[in-house]
Amino acid sequence: MIEVIEMKAKRILSIALVAMLVLSLMPLSYAQPPGGKVSERYKVAKADYINAMEAYKNAKQDYLRMKELRGKGFRGAPLEKAKNFLLRSIEAMIAHLEMVKARVDITPGLDDERKAEITEDLDSHINWLEERKQKVEMAEDRKELVETAREVRKKWVEVRVEMKKIVGEIIISRIDSVLEKGEEIGDRLDARIETMKEKGYDTEELESLLTDYREHMNLARENRDKAKEKFEQISSVDDVYPLFREGRGFVKEANRHIREMFKDLRQIIREIKKKEVRVGGIGFLAAQGNGTAVIQGTGSVFVRGKGDITVRVVNGTVRVAGEGEKQENNDGSITYYGFGRALVAGEDIYVSVTGENLKIRARGKGTATLSGEGTYKAAKKEANWSGEVTYGGGQNED
Repeated sequence: MIEVIEMKAKRILSIALVAMLVLSLMPLSYAQPPGGKVSERYKVAKADYINAMEAYKNAKQDYLRMKELRGKGFRGAPLEKAKNFLLRSIEAMIAHLEMVKARVDITPGLDDERKAEITEDLDSHINWLEERKQKVEMAEDRKELVETAREVRKKWVEVRVEMKKIVGEIIISRIDSVLEKGEEIGDRLDARIETMKEKGYDTEELESLLTDYREHMNLARENRDKAKEKFEQISSVDDVYPLFREGRGFVKEANRHIREMFKDLRQIIREIKKKEVRVGGIGFLAAQGNGTAVIQGTGSVFVRGKGDITVRVVNGTVRVAGEGEKQENNDGSITYYGFGRALVAGEDIYVSVTGENLKIRARGKGTATLSGEGTYKAAKKEANWSGEVTYGGGQNED
């Protein structure tokens, strides 16, 4: 009789061990945001997950102690222990999904539509698990409990695959966000070095450092692409871990190159500070919005967005990237239709841009006439995108 009881207990335990899957899904550190302000919702979700995992571990230990005692002839209530173990397991799974939902919500590289899709999928899994919790609570015999445990185990295997893909997507979006900012910083440094060069500074070392910076950025982007490919190939429980592990390897390499990028960046900044003589009246303008901006002055202007741009510069440099067309005008200016980003540096700069999602950074002395919707910051002042704004010349020296 004791042997029969032990066999039943082992059977319940083997099914209840489905909860171990929650530990193999994703280390908690993978869900940690990349610094900065963490949303209160994420903090709460993370704390709930930690508490749920602690309850799960306690339930597991309680169940294993009961199994050991039954092996010694103790007559306890294995059904209740197994039921508690499975309930705590499901709660840990739900808490984990809630934490990932909160993490997705604060991931900068994911657009709102994609966030909504992921949230909808996670909610469907959470609702399914909540229903199985009710079945476990209502289970009156081992057969019902074992059947529900099997359903949960099968479902969690499917969720595991989907969750790894989501985690991969979060990781890639983080790298994308860093590289996008790195690209913008590189363009701004390019403009600053070009201005220094025109003023007679020896910029050979700065140019070499910036070239190295961009090489590491390109290598980081290549490894990001390889990692993304591996994460997107995940389709079954058999390949989830090998592919995720390979993807993480490429992510590690991408992060290494990003660290090298910022080593170069720190060195560039140090060299600029040593070489550049501060001139009173140098200012800075930052604007973002939709509409039209006309900027005139001396220094550098960097623009990113979607639209058309007309530029003219005396003794300077113009670099424009995009997939549109180029048109030379009678007044010496050039119009680029369908630009992506542009960098203009020199004297007597004229930049007129019309489009959407515009991001403008101007350094030096000049004026900007803004119309449309958006905001700007100059002279430690923030205001809506409208009217004429003067920067430099004593307005917002840095």
